[in-house]
Amino acid sequence: MFRDRGDIELHLSEHSGDARPGTLMYFWIDDVDRIAGVFGETTEEQPWGREVRLTDPEGNRLRLATGN
Repeated sequence: MFRDRGDIELHLSEHSGDARPGTLMYFWIDDVDRIAGVFGETTEEQPWGREVRLTDPEGNRLRLATGN
């Protein structure tokens, strides 16, 4: 799967051997609260900023954060 927004592209793969189940990807973004709202999730305060934790249907974990 390919997703893009502006100059940023994210390529996700379902091919066997590309990543272990439960892989974690961490992204720093400008507005974590807006993205959390899109998925009906809430953000958590961490020492480094606010983050939201998401898991896709395959069990891969996504963490999105906005720094303090």
